[in-house]
Amino acid sequence: MMRWVGLSVILCGVVVGMVAAQGLKVDASWRVRGEHWDFFEAPNADNRYAFLGSLLRVGVSGQRQRQDWRIELAQTTLAGLPDNARPPSHGATYRAVNGGRDGSLFVKQLFWRWRSPSGWSLLLGRFEFSDGSERMPKDPTLQWLRRHRVQERLIGPFGFTHITRSFDGVFGAWERPQGTFTFALFRPTKGAFDLRANDELTRVTVAYGSWTFNLDAQSDARFFALYYRDTRPVLKVDNRPLANRQADRDAITITTLGGHFLRLVPDGQGRTDFLAWGAWQWGDWGRLKHRAFALAAEIGHQWDTHWRSWLRLGTFLSTGDGNPNDGYHKTFFQVLPTARLYARFPIYNLMNNRDLFVQLMLRPHRRLTLRLEAHRLWLSRFSDLWYAGGGAFNDTAFGYAGLRGGARRLMDVLDLSVEYAVDPMTTWTLYLAKAWGKEAVRANFVGTNATYAYLELQRRW
Repeated sequence: MMRWVGLSVILCGVVVGMVAAQGLKVDASWRVRGEHWDFFEAPNADNRYAFLGSLLRVGVSGQRQRQDWRIELAQTTLAGLPDNARPPSHGATYRAVNGGRDGSLFVKQLFWRWRSPSGWSLLLGRFEFSDGSERMPKDPTLQWLRRHRVQERLIGPFGFTHITRSFDGVFGAWERPQGTFTFALFRPTKGAFDLRANDELTRVTVAYGSWTFNLDAQSDARFFALYYRDTRPVLKVDNRPLANRQADRDAITITTLGGHFLRLVPDGQGRTDFLAWGAWQWGDWGRLKHRAFALAAEIGHQWDTHWRSWLRLGTFLSTGDGNPNDGYHKTFFQVLPTARLYARFPIYNLMNNRDLFVQLMLRPHRRLTLRLEAHRLWLSRFSDLWYAGGGAFNDTAFGYAGLRGGARRLMDVLDLSVEYAVDPMTTWTLYLAKAWGKEAVRANFVGTNATYAYLELQRRW
């Protein structure tokens, strides 16, 4: 670990010294997180462990009247990973993918962007991308809903992991008063859990387009289309018998159409917010025909009080596969998301999932934010799998893990996050979560309770 820390310090010093002399902009961020896992108990496995992850990012950028560019390097260090833990707990996944390797240095972003006076922009190179980040609304409440309840459901940089992912390709946008049209064609990099994050996944291709608009200052809406093609010769994770999956090396090609709508309604005590999101999928899952959908509906109310109390209720439904032998794959496919945004205890995701939740946020002080959530979780189809993960991250692992279902009830989760902003550039976050496993958990583990906690420092320069 120390060699990576030393290399990072030297690298930062060299980069800062070189670009400062040229009058370019330099920025950096450093995130350190200590994680403690007490996972569902399994025979002959280390269910209780702790490890440390560090992500250092240093960027250099330049800008002219109609052009800008950016070069960003990232360095990841992992320390104390468990030797015999069981996925989908993250420490076990890092160890399984990387073996004894504990760090890497890679190019996070490297792009050039051009802007026209008529509102067109074109970006080429390696960049980060999140679906739902287009034409961000001006209202702070709508912004929060976009970033935390809409963005990155299907495509994201997986920023919670200590390695993350980027995308190599082209991204364009056309800004109009009525709305914004965006399009993108790219391939993801390795990363997420794989330290070889410089490499590109040449057999995975994504195309995306959207139209984002607002009816007035209190609303926000988007329509999108997404195409995903994966020709990697890896074992697919689904509910078919192993022999059938081993014989299936055909490509995955899935088209997704969907959209979201946000609305704020002021009243005498504050504001009520409404959220709707949905997606429909079709295509080919190897030798199977793919048909699936997902829906989300949420409502909340924010009071104009000193603590800015914000209570929200929501439900999510995605399809699962009820029959592994009918020639159809009906499990909703989450593509390449930042899964942890919608599963803060990151041991499930939005595939074959039903989620009923309540969320409470409080701001006792302008620097302090408290967020409490309770989730009641089911599998949509008990004959399908319990899925976890965030999509393709190398050429040897499918990117999603699947555990035996066997029952509808999955687990109940209660969690709390405490975020304290020391100053605009420094933030501490404490997260605590408890999961009570139900019948689907008992089908895979001996123990039925799990806890997860972390303490994180984020510093920017």
